[in-house]
Amino acid sequence: MAFSRLWQAFPGNDGTSVMSDLPQRLLDYWPRSAWQDRTILVAVSGGADSVALVRLLVELADPATRKKLVVVHFNHRLRGEQSDADAQFVEDLAKGLGVSVRTGIASGGWHRDAKGGQGLEANARGLRYAFFEEVAREVEARYLVTAHHRDDQIETILHRILRGTGIAGLGGMQTAREWLPGVGLVRPLLSFSRDDIIEYLVSIKQVWREDASNLTIEFTRNRIRNELLPYLRDAYGEHVDNALFRLGQQARDCQEVIDRQVQTLLDLAVQTSTFGRSVVVRKLADVPPYLVRELFVRIWDEQNWPRQEMTQLHWQRLSNLAKSDDPTATDTLPGDIRAMRDGDVLILRSV
Repeated sequence: MAFSRLWQAFPGNDGTSVMSDLPQRLLDYWPRSAWQDRTILVAVSGGADSVALVRLLVELADPATRKKLVVVHFNHRLRGEQSDADAQFVEDLAKGLGVSVRTGIASGGWHRDAKGGQGLEANARGLRYAFFEEVAREVEARYLVTAHHRDDQIETILHRILRGTGIAGLGGMQTAREWLPGVGLVRPLLSFSRDDIIEYLVSIKQVWREDASNLTIEFTRNRIRNELLPYLRDAYGEHVDNALFRLGQQARDCQEVIDRQVQTLLDLAVQTSTFGRSVVVRKLADVPPYLVRELFVRIWDEQNWPRQEMTQLHWQRLSNLAKSDDPTATDTLPGDIRAMRDGDVLILRSV
């Protein structure tokens, strides 16, 4: 069981009492009525953020709900004995709190096929969430809760800016969304800073594990955390964090308006058939190109068509096809999706 290296940086480590308002703030965001008496998976890595999350839920839950909390931990086996120690720490923590725990473990050598840091991160996430899904179905969970916090959100927004993103991506992570049918993914700490979280842990004298890999610059997110953000704060002031967080909030607000307009277009101009979708293009004549592109993104999502290789250029080609004067124009898109004009109708189908 390891103390965080940050432990000494906060008041209360000398035995004095430090009160945290985090429990009440969490209830203000996620009221008990929304999750009491529901089976909840709590993703716990052993780090400060997820340890704080499970401690908060145990503290705030009534006895019946406490019995329905299930801690889930996945051992990626990337750090040898340290990974095993993380798993043991989480099991001991859950046992001490009186809640159930399920631990998964990766097979040996899985990471050898990953290409680069981002490939490794993506593969690790895939394994982890596959295990979470297995447990969720087994225990009939209503929610999966994760400990992403404000600092994570800021890093996500900055990462997406650097990678290239639209308004939806600029909004960062959603506070809540459907993860599996009937199972929600909730991030109740998303508006809380890491300092808030550490202060809470210190106030209850709770230790946590420190992942040394978070301090390396091997992965893109870690480089943003350990190099780029510190540089921006030094060069432009600490308000950089608030500016990026506000930008994400504003982008999410804009996306909500866009989503409503897209739904109106979907109801007005799009029909479903056995082969795919058909779009009545004359009903898009006065619609701004951006909204037309967003309409196609929605169609792709609803059809479960792959869009990993769909670029801004592909969406623009679709928009141009919808507004083309050529009533027989066609195009083929990534994932073997065929777009064909048939007069006033644009037919979209998987080949």
